[in-house]
Amino acid sequence: MTRQDFINRHLLNRSILSIILYPISVINQTIQKFRRDWYHHHQSKKADVKIISIGNITAGGSGKTPFTIWLARHLKQQGKKIAVSHRGYKGDFENNNTLISDRENILSTARKAGDEAQLLAEKLPGIPVCAGKDRWISIQMLCEAYPDLDMIILDDSFQHLKVKHDIDIVIFKTANPVGNGFLLPAGILREPLSAINDADLIIFNGEGEIPQSFQKYDKTIRQGNYRVEGIYLNNQSIIEVSELKSKKLGVISGIADPLSLEKTISNLNLEWQFHLKFPDHYHFAKDSDIRLIKNQIESSQIKFILTTEKDYTKLKHLDLSVPIAVIRIEFYLTDISDLL
Repeated sequence: MTRQDFINRHLLNRSILSIILYPISVINQTIQKFRRDWYHHHQSKKADVKIISIGNITAGGSGKTPFTIWLARHLKQQGKKIAVSHRGYKGDFENNNTLISDRENILSTARKAGDEAQLLAEKLPGIPVCAGKDRWISIQMLCEAYPDLDMIILDDSFQHLKVKHDIDIVIFKTANPVGNGFLLPAGILREPLSAINDADLIIFNGEGEIPQSFQKYDKTIRQGNYRVEGIYLNNQSIIEVSELKSKKLGVISGIADPLSLEKTISNLNLEWQFHLKFPDHYHFAKDSDIRLIKNQIESSQIKFILTTEKDYTKLKHLDLSVPIAVIRIEFYLTDISDLL
């Protein structure tokens, strides 16, 4: 059983296993509720600039980083001076907060900061990005370097309660947004749904109807989706979809929702010979991984590898025998009126 099969069978739907694990999820729910209530009654650290937190209450990818990129660009276009903080998950600076881009350049530290932090630095030229899980240190570093900042966006920070958030934005997938309704480890929820009461804005990511059950929280709700901005050969020069249709293609990904990538490729009317699915944020650093990829390329006789921008930050360092075609996607909102 693949990881995605496990999630579909036991976490997105109720099964014997999820019911067995339910008592543990109740304990987790109690802990998470107590933790949030505790911070409601104790002072969080207040920054000198407005803090916008983007997060979710579900495990796995909901689109936080693509939305962060969209929001940072949107605010910059409005004339705001913006910076971004990211945890730098699985990067070298997760425990040692480091500036990875400034208003002029992407710094050499970016390539060691983790895939999503590096992607933010690359996609947001002119906007400083700091990596590190201690958000207060990142805020202090950014404010010291750029005292004219209007706002700092904290990517993946809804559960980081030590810092006061001026605006909390919570993102859900439109499709099956809360899974089977249980908390981890019996479901996909990180916190009980009551945590939505702390949100100022809810973003639904994807096509379909927004569940009516969310209306009871009386929150501003907006809906967005992804669109393909283009496919780029080695993430540099654009390559037309028509050029790929007659070629044998392979797919490699290390993302939370590999099925969403397959859907994107299918919507482009492209077919693939194989899809090597690795865990989210995977480094592709083991010799066995490299052998697996190279053997799959050779046996399938493919001409291109298709992958995401996030995965390309790591795959580009491998010595592969075929070029990599990077699918660039961008998030957009259908309604931006009175957004913030």
